[in-house]
Amino acid sequence: MAPNLPSQAPVVIMGGGIIGLSTLYHLAARGVEAVLLERRKLASGTTWHAAGIVGQLRDSTAQTALGKYTAKLFRDLEAETGQATGYKQSGTLNLALGEVRHEQLLRQHDHAARMEIESEILDREQIAALWPTIRVDDVRSGLLVSSNGQVNALDVATALSKGARARGGQVFEDCRVDSLDIQHGRVRAVFTEHGTIATNRVLIAAGMWSHHFAKAHGITVPLHAAEHFYIVTEPVDWLAREQVILNIAEERTYWKEDAGRLLIGGFEAQGKAWARNGISEDFEFDELPFDMQHAEPELERMFARMPALEGLGIQTFFNGPESFTPDGRPYMGPSAEVEGVFLATGMNSNGILNSGGAGLTMAEWLIDGRPSRSMLPLLAVRAHPFQRNSAYNAKRAAESVGFHYGLHWPGRQVTSARGLRRVPLHAELRAAGAAFAERIGWEVPMHFGGGWTGEPSIRWKPWSERMQVECLAARDHAVLLDQSMYAKFIVQGPDAQAALSRVASANLERPVGTSIYTPFLNELGGIEADVTVVRLADDRFLVVTGHPSQMRDQHWICAHADPDWRFELFDATAAFALLSLHGPKSRDILSALAGSPDPASAAALPFGGAREVDLGLARGWVIRRSFLGELGFELLISAEFAGSVYEALIEAGAPLGLEHMGMFAMNACRIEKGFLHFGHDIGEDDTPFEVGLGFAIDLDKPGGFLGRDRLLEQVEDHRAGRLRYRTAMISVPSLTGADGPYLIHNEPVWKEGGIVGHVTSGDWGFRLEQMVGLAALHREAGIGPDWIEAGGFSVQIAGEHLPAQLSLRGFYDPRGERMRG
Repeated sequence: MAPNLPSQAPVVIMGGGIIGLSTLYHLAARGVEAVLLERRKLASGTTWHAAGIVGQLRDSTAQTALGKYTAKLFRDLEAETGQATGYKQSGTLNLALGEVRHEQLLRQHDHAARMEIESEILDREQIAALWPTIRVDDVRSGLLVSSNGQVNALDVATALSKGARARGGQVFEDCRVDSLDIQHGRVRAVFTEHGTIATNRVLIAAGMWSHHFAKAHGITVPLHAAEHFYIVTEPVDWLAREQVILNIAEERTYWKEDAGRLLIGGFEAQGKAWARNGISEDFEFDELPFDMQHAEPELERMFARMPALEGLGIQTFFNGPESFTPDGRPYMGPSAEVEGVFLATGMNSNGILNSGGAGLTMAEWLIDGRPSRSMLPLLAVRAHPFQRNSAYNAKRAAESVGFHYGLHWPGRQVTSARGLRRVPLHAELRAAGAAFAERIGWEVPMHFGGGWTGEPSIRWKPWSERMQVECLAARDHAVLLDQSMYAKFIVQGPDAQAALSRVASANLERPVGTSIYTPFLNELGGIEADVTVVRLADDRFLVVTGHPSQMRDQHWICAHADPDWRFELFDATAAFALLSLHGPKSRDILSALAGSPDPASAAALPFGGAREVDLGLARGWVIRRSFLGELGFELLISAEFAGSVYEALIEAGAPLGLEHMGMFAMNACRIEKGFLHFGHDIGEDDTPFEVGLGFAIDLDKPGGFLGRDRLLEQVEDHRAGRLRYRTAMISVPSLTGADGPYLIHNEPVWKEGGIVGHVTSGDWGFRLEQMVGLAALHREAGIGPDWIEAGGFSVQIAGEHLPAQLSLRGFYDPRGERMRG
C-alpha cells in the first residue's frame, strides 16, 4: 500500500538510519514537523549491525560536548519513550603495547581532564584484573574511561523514531527518493516513487547510498562502502554483563560483551571496498560473505591475545558494509553546490557514537542556519568536486577503514589514490629530494630529506635534521617553498569589492598593487577563513587561501553576496604556480631574476606591496608577505612559466645558500613567529580580537561587514584586557628537541592550580632552539598583559608538568623587523 505523503514539508530527511532518525527527533523537539523517507525499513542499512560503542572524548571542546550529549541522550531516551535502548555504562579501556602509543595514552589522559571526563592510567596488573583472559605480558599501559558505554543500535533507532513521532515527526518506510527538483541552484521538492513533496530543505543522511545519489545532482559527497568484519562467540559464562569494552589500536581490534557473548571486531590496515558498481535495489538487513582469508591477520591477533578463544565456539562470522570517507571524517552541514541541501553522512563506523550530537547539530543548522558549536573539521563544504569520482572513493575507502587504529604520527602517509593532483613543479621537486604527503589529492612537499623511512615518533623525527637545515637556511640565507597547492580565486566585476568586503573584516579600499591580510567572519564575529587579498585592478582581486579551504571559502563569499551584485568568482588555483622565497638573501635572488635591484627594493616593494615584474624570461606578480617571520616574497606565476622561473631561481640562489623548504619546516617557523593556522589555532568560535588579529579589523570601514556588531561589543573589553578568551605564545625552556616530549596539540596549560587553556599547535623551534607553541587561554576575570606577564604557568605533557613562559607576541623577532626590512 502506497504511503499517504504530505504535499509539502519544512524539512525532508533522506535515510532512516541512526543519523536521520536522530535529526528527525531533534527537529521535532523544537517543533519542526519534518518528514523522514526510508527506501526500505528503518535501520536496515548499516545501523542494525553496528557494535553500538559510545565514546565521549574528542579532539575539541565542542566535539567532546556533543559526545557527552549523546551518552546522556541514550540514558534519557528510555525514560521519555518507554523504549529500552540497551544503554549500559561499561566503560572503555584502550591499551598501549609500545612506547609511542603509551605516550599517546598519557596525552589523552591529560586531555580528558581538560574535557572534564574522568579517566585513569592503568598498569599491567590492573588491566589483567579487568580482562583476566587476555595476555598482558607485552602490554605497556591502559587508559580507562569509566563513563563510556554501549547501546543496542536497533533499540536506539526505535526509541528515536517513537520520540520523534510523538512530537509530530513523520516517518515513511518503503518510500524511495528518486531525485530532487533543483531550480536556479536551490532545492524545491523531492520526487519519490510515491509522489512529490515540496520543500526548501533536504537532509541527505543516506549512509552508503549518499555518494551516488548526490553525484547525480552535482553534489559532492565523497564516501564509499567498505566491508567490516567481526566475530561473535557462543555464550560465555565468565563474561560480565557490564564488561569494560577493550580497544587494542596497535592490533586493530575491539572487544565487547554482546548479550552474554563476546563480540570481537577489527579495522584492518587495508580494508575491502564493496559495491563498486552500486548497491542492489533490494538490499535490506543484508550480510556479506565472510572473507576468511582477508580477515585472517586480525583473527590471528585475536586468538593470540586471548588463547581461551580456542575453547569458545564461534557463533557468528559477520561481515556488513559501512561507509567510509577519504579523510576518515563525516560530512555535515550545507552542501556547497545546491542551496537548501544539507548533509549528515559518512560516519566511518562511528554513527552510533556520533548520532545524538549529529542530530542535535543538524537540527540547529536546519532551523537556525548555523550550529551552536564549531564543526570545522566535519564541514561538508570541505569536499572538492574531484572527489565525486567513484573510483577514487572506492580506493581510499578501503584504506580509510584503517584510519581508526594503528599509530597516528606525522610520518603516517596514505598510500591509495596517490598522484592525483600535482603542482606544476612536481617532477623538479621530486628530483630535488622532496618527500610528498597527500592533502586533499595534492602531492605536497613536506621535507627534502628523501622519503619516509624511520620508526614512528611524536618527538624527534627521522627528518628533523633536515627540518633544521631548512629552518636555519630561512634565517641565514634563503629558502624556496612551493605553495602552488594553495587555493587562488579571481574575484572581478563592478561589485567585486562589495562581495569581498561583506565577509572581510579588513578595509579593502586600498590602491592597486596592495595585498591585505584579512579574516572572513560570520554573524557572530567568528573566523570562517584566513586569507590574503591582492588588489590587481580597480575591479579585480586575487584571494589566496589554504588548500583545504578551496571550496569552503568560495562558498562563503558567494553565499553572503547580494544576488544583485555584479561580480564573478573564478577558481584560478590550477592556473598559477605560487612560489615563496624567504630569507635575508631572498631580495638579492629576486633582483637577479628581475635584472635590476629596483623591483625588489624596500622602497619599490614595501611589506604588503604587490607588483608585476620580470622573472628571468617570464613575468609574474610578486607579493611582499611572509609566513615564516623572515624577509619574504610570494611569486604568482602562470603555470606554464613555472619551470623556467624555478630554474632561474635555483641558478641565482645556489651561490647564496638557497635551500628547498617543505611544509614541516614552514610550520615550525610560523609557530616560532606566533603566526596562526586556520583550523588549528583559530576557527569559527574565535573572534579576531580574541586571537590577536585586531590589526586586521576596520570597524569604521564603509558598509560594515559580517560580524561587526559582535566586534563592537568586544572592543572595549579588548582594549581593557578583559576578554575571557585570548591566544598567546608558549615556550618550554627546559625541553630539548632531540630527547624531550613535544608540544603538539591539546596539552593543558595550568596556572594557580587550575587549567587555564590548552596548546593549539606546537613544535621544536630550530631558530630559537626552544620548544614553542600557541595556546588558547580562558579566564572569567579577563586576560590582559599583566596576567600573562605575571607568569606562573606550566604545561602538562604526557602527565608531566613543566614550567612554561607565555607571551602575547611571537618569541622569534617579536617586533617583525626581519620580515619588514
